[in-house]
Amino acid sequence: MSSAIAVIDPYCLTPYTLGSLEAGALSGAESIAMRVAKAHGRNFRFHFYQNGRIDIDRDACGFYRPLGSLKADDLGGVQAIAVISSWKSALKARKLNAHAPIFLRLHSNPGRHNRRMGEALADADIEIVCVSHAHARHVSEFLSAENDRLPKITTVYNPVDDHLAPDNTRRDVNRLFFPGAPLRGISEVLAKFELVRQQRPELKLDIAEDGNKIWPDGAPPVGVTFLGRLDHGEMIDRMRRSLCVFYPQTRFFEPFGLPLAEANAVGTPVLADEGLAVNHEILGGDGQCVDTGDIAAIVSRLDAWRETPPKVTAAPHYRISHIAELWRQKLTGSLQSPQGGPVPMDAAAAAPASR
Repeated sequence: MSSAIAVIDPYCLTPYTLGSLEAGALSGAESIAMRVAKAHGRNFRFHFYQNGRIDIDRDACGFYRPLGSLKADDLGGVQAIAVISSWKSALKARKLNAHAPIFLRLHSNPGRHNRRMGEALADADIEIVCVSHAHARHVSEFLSAENDRLPKITTVYNPVDDHLAPDNTRRDVNRLFFPGAPLRGISEVLAKFELVRQQRPELKLDIAEDGNKIWPDGAPPVGVTFLGRLDHGEMIDRMRRSLCVFYPQTRFFEPFGLPLAEANAVGTPVLADEGLAVNHEILGGDGQCVDTGDIAAIVSRLDAWRETPPKVTAAPHYRISHIAELWRQKLTGSLQSPQGGPVPMDAAAAAPASR
């Protein structure tokens, strides 16, 4: 019989199942949870407890129940518990099961109101699983300022699908693409694109975003097209047809940035700022990270790519087959390799710091 794993999602706005994933209706943390669960359909029987759910459902991945129905009897027999984003929900889960391994999957950076979570999670023996080594370092440094004791903090990347690969799609060397994550950097992206376009007026920028941007003059900036929300397939197709993903923002520390890894997976380079450590971690040493405060450097890199596109790919350790295996080892307590854990502090010190 498959081992039972509880997955607690206190923040989802709409209940979801495997069917939601296959219909392309999921993104973010929900999509990642279901992709990993789907990869482990034969290894585990998942029990999802979801915010906003009022019914009970089941499919090939397992069972889906309202979060409010969660009680000690539900968690008593599970092999492990994964909690998405909420450290307080992880502590509640520990009260319902005193012995099972509990993993708090963080997809974002903790805020000021979370400063005391370190000691609470350490006392409850709850492991924090971050989405990148840069993210893990940030969380560790943030919690160290207010906590004498810290829980175990490790890293498992968000997964890139195994099937994503370059194909014969023709690229438009004059078209750039901004995937809209994080939107909080969009003003900087637009400002730098305007400066680049003063030197290369033939360039155009497509932007994916959830809402409809409204500008004071009623029209978007010259050369910019807002595409609205794209589903995952549309996002990938847009990457394939673009010269590069244009990502020169420096103001928001994205803990991972899955679209950047997915762009590389389909052979599309990413122009990103060299001051954010996570950009180096995702994009490697292929010349994709530059000083984006230097407009001449941006223009030079784009010119080089327009002449000869670089050959880029996503590293194997980002692929869903590898990520699913790491989670299998974590959930069964068989993870022996340090792979997937935080970068040692001496290596971290040598990495470019996030601004």
